[in-house]
Amino acid sequence: MAEEEAQIMAIPFHGQGHLFPCIELCKRLAARGQPITIVADSSVTATLRTVANHSSSGLRITVIELESEEEEEESAPHPDHHHPHGHDHMQQQQKAMEDILQKLSTPPLCIIGDVMMGWIPELCNKFGIPRVSFFTSGACSLAFEYAIWKHRSALDQLQQDDKQAAFSVPGFPPSMSITQSDLQHRAPPFPPGGGGGGGPPPPPGRGHPPPPAGGPQGSKPKFPPGRRPPPPPPGSKSHSPPWMNGIKDCVGILINTCEELECPFIEYIEKEIEKPIWAAGPLLPSSSFSDQSGSGTTVTHDSAIRSKKSSIDEDQCLEWLNSKAPASVLFVSFGSEVGPSDEEIRELALGLEAAQKPFIWVLQNHYHDHLPPPDHPPRHQGSDEAEGGEDLLPEGFEGRIEGLGLIIRGWAPQLLILSHPSTGGFLSHCGWNSAVESIDHGVPILAWPIRGDQHYNAKLLVNDLQIAAMIDMPTQDGLVNRKEIGNGVKLLMESEHGAQLRERAASLKLKFRSTNFLSSQAVLDTFLDHLLRKQSEVFGRNVSVQVQELEE
Repeated sequence: MAEEEAQIMAIPFHGQGHLFPCIELCKRLAARGQPITIVADSSVTATLRTVANHSSSGLRITVIELESEEEEEESAPHPDHHHPHGHDHMQQQQKAMEDILQKLSTPPLCIIGDVMMGWIPELCNKFGIPRVSFFTSGACSLAFEYAIWKHRSALDQLQQDDKQAAFSVPGFPPSMSITQSDLQHRAPPFPPGGGGGGGPPPPPGRGHPPPPAGGPQGSKPKFPPGRRPPPPPPGSKSHSPPWMNGIKDCVGILINTCEELECPFIEYIEKEIEKPIWAAGPLLPSSSFSDQSGSGTTVTHDSAIRSKKSSIDEDQCLEWLNSKAPASVLFVSFGSEVGPSDEEIRELALGLEAAQKPFIWVLQNHYHDHLPPPDHPPRHQGSDEAEGGEDLLPEGFEGRIEGLGLIIRGWAPQLLILSHPSTGGFLSHCGWNSAVESIDHGVPILAWPIRGDQHYNAKLLVNDLQIAAMIDMPTQDGLVNRKEIGNGVKLLMESEHGAQLRERAASLKLKFRSTNFLSSQAVLDTFLDHLLRKQSEVFGRNVSVQVQELEE
């Protein structure tokens, strides 16, 4: 029987934190001679085409748009059930994907589906196509969520007996025992329906659970159409981690991490779920590995590898950084979805001012403590509302910090800032992409986690990898104040402990860059071999992948 060329399809979740790792994964597979088709919602296909084709000449990557039955104008308000990522829209996506598959003469080798896309399991089961669940997060957070659920009875007893005690999980490093604070974090923001579900993403916000919804006392809370209560917290007696629903019937898991960073947690999850795990990350831009010596002499320009335009001219940002002493600048950024409350933004401003350390602060004003009303128009990146923030700052603040601080409203060239030798620290929410980008550039972190997996990422960075310090998190009113912020900045930027963290971060960068690229390629080889065997079992036909030798 003649051999047929295998194709892999990838379906990403919306959001930059999901798109960029998916694109990088597809590039790495395509670089090994593997044809890739990315199928995505119309709201992100322009970004996918730009980034997938950028400096990727010769890579066989095709982008297909999932057409919806109803195309709405961007600026028009819409009820939640017509949310661009709501239930109706997800059903339309599944139908559009079924139409695409029915037109194929040869089934794909597999579908790599972001675990947040809840309709993919049903689709793959219907067509008998092997499915690989894709996690853009790290392994530590998944391991903690699973362990807290598995050992819930022992942890409940521990909470009653001794609130200061820690629970040692078999397979976890001693420094990563489960403590009382690990049981109090809000569950990670999976869409309604339980992990891999289809529904709107959680609203941007501080991360605190919203207040009880309407209805008389004792009645069932009511939620706007398309919204649901937040998932049960870790340790709930009746619910497993939401992501476990997304891995049912999959042939294995691709995860955005590597053994050099998270070996114990990768091994723990693989043992518990009894499925193969391919740690093919971290899925950073390939340019990160061009300087495998870790010399730090090369500054990365975001514009060369990412489609999203920064809100500041990169040359202007570079000129400002060039004027500062080596390792003297604190980079402050909380990502695009969650961040401090409005009150904490003001406290952060005063804390940075009091610390008197040079800083670059990426400021966005679309973080909110509560849900927007159902008929609230969607915010669009680049709008005045999304890129403002002036009203959140204390009066006269910008004038007082002129020369000391640079405020960027909206989207920032994060890779450029982290790769610059003047950057000496990163005040971060510890989202996984930000964490690994900081590791890749040898920049220590001042951790300010907001919700979900960020707390476990922070614990990994502080306790296990020891390249971060934790900002003092309040236990009473839930707000981080200017004194705690100022003390944290000084600890990271001028103390002996901060210097030790910087030294460890630089050392980890060298190890990371010297080993990660080759180990990631080996993992992808193993992954492709597994798929070819699975394809032969499922369809009973011979397929081939021509693996190309990559330059080191």
